[in-house]
Amino acid sequence: MKIDEKKCIGCRACSAISSSISISEDAEMRSITFHPHEDLTDRLIETCPTGAISSALTTESITLAFRMKRCSICGEPFATEREIEHVAALMPARFQKSWLDLCPNCRRDGQRRSHARQCILVRGRR
Repeated sequence: MKIDEKKCIGCRACSAISSSISISEDAEMRSITFHPHEDLTDRLIETCPTGAISSALTTESITLAFRMKRCSICGEPFATEREIEHVAALMPARFQKSWLDLCPNCRRDGQRRSHARQCILVRGRR
């Protein structure tokens, strides 16, 4: 398999398919190392959301590094900046892009608070 460095967003989808792909991560960076492996190439190609994986043969490992995005509320790293840019480009114009600055936990907390407010308003009208 061959990796197009310009297309890869560091989403880790491929690592769920192949154990020949290793991930390391800290608060600032995520590194993904792709080791030569041909057994699952077709599944990897299908799994990649950006088309960064091709069936071209290579005998060398490649490591890509991605800067992490931090949640605007809690400060935890939760995705690569390139992942967020990719998702933002796919979202309709009416989508609140500020949600992309939040980690999944803070998104859920925001949804819970919003839902609780709506329940209180509905009960208050009775």
